[in-house]
Amino acid sequence: MAKKAEYLVIDGCVQDGRTVVLKGEPYTPPSKEIADALVAEGRIAPIKDPLAQQLLRESQGRSGDGDDIDDGE
Repeated sequence: MAKKAEYLVIDGCVQDGRTVVLKGEPYTPPSKEIADALVAEGRIAPIKDPLAQQLLRESQGRSGDGDDIDDGE
């Protein structure tokens, strides 16, 4: 079973090997040291952090807009 992500990318993106995790996406760092460095940099934040929660709410609002749907007219 996959481990639940503990962090959210809050600025830019994070490259982990061949995988690129974009802003607003959950991220699980490979080690505590890398997690600490990325948090200190401001690149990621714990999921429970108010900034991460705000970003999640904003991204959920955008995905439900439907503004980019072409109705064929």
